[in-house]
Amino acid sequence: MANLYGRDALGADSYLSATGSGTNADPFVVAHDVFCSIQKSAFIAASGNADLIAAVTGKKLKVMAIAVTASDACTIKVQSAGSTDKTPAWHIAPSGNLTLASDLGLFESGTGEKLNVVLDGTANYTTFVSYREV
Repeated sequence: MANLYGRDALGADSYLSATGSGTNADPFVVAHDVFCSIQKSAFIAASGNADLIAAVTGKKLKVMAIAVTASDACTIKVQSAGSTDKTPAWHIAPSGNLTLASDLGLFESGTGEKLNVVLDGTANYTTFVSYREV
């Protein structure tokens, strides 16, 4: 992924992420930083603290959407690098769920840091995220 300097879709000067090598056979394809189709997803099912997305060298992990379900009452939060809170503690009711999404992103990790889930309580839970590497 190349970082090109130019004007984004909002008219501001910025660095834009692009794929390709910049040749006629493999031109740059720009992925706008606000409206982008280059998204990945991750899913975990756990009953304790767990890594959600592995760290990517030199990249931040920007979460665009998250869904959490839990079998029993618990509190769940997301951290970057296992120590920096990226979300508040979300209280999940028994057999409850939480769903959040934003086209602009909900939160992001530090550069080169993983995202992990911290559970307070005893519950089986699942977490699904849609994210981008920025």
